[in-house]
Amino acid sequence: MINQDKLNSYFGRVWRERDRSIGQFSYTGWDLANKVNPSETVIDVGCGANPFKVKVPNLIGIDPAFPEADFQQTLEDYCASTPKQNFDVAFILGSINFGDRTYIEQQVGLVVDHLLKDNGARVYWRNNPGRRDHGNIECEEIPFYDWTFDEHLRIAKIFNFEVIFLAWDNKNRIYAEWVQK
Repeated sequence: MINQDKLNSYFGRVWRERDRSIGQFSYTGWDLANKVNPSETVIDVGCGANPFKVKVPNLIGIDPAFPEADFQQTLEDYCASTPKQNFDVAFILGSINFGDRTYIEQQVGLVVDHLLKDNGARVYWRNNPGRRDHGNIECEEIPFYDWTFDEHLRIAKIFNFEVIFLAWDNKNRIYAEWVQK
């Protein structure tokens, strides 16, 4: 279903060269670090080059394509190789964004059930809603999920989260904030 080699190639090679500036995003740029208390623990799922590591003291980044990640693994492999975690916050900035509805729900389930604490956790999202506007032919082969505001509300409800903020971020991306009920 998801060709991890294609994803790793695209994001580790093509995207790396194209998306070096985190500051281009209004909601998920550097100001996102200010939403985290310095004592909170953060898991950055799909951290890329792990840019928030310098701004968020208790952050662990996982990403299969980037050696700068603390753990260069897929979400599935990381969860399979670690005991249940209790992070306060998850950054999911474009990483749970590929595959069909079932696969997306499975990945969200891994984050909620294996990585986050059981009460009061928060998730900050950036999604590319099914668009292939990356300008690269390799990107056309990647099955982007068609995220919408309604999909955030639907999936958050499944996992007992409340969506407290939804907006369009720069570059036609969806930004969402979820809080565990």
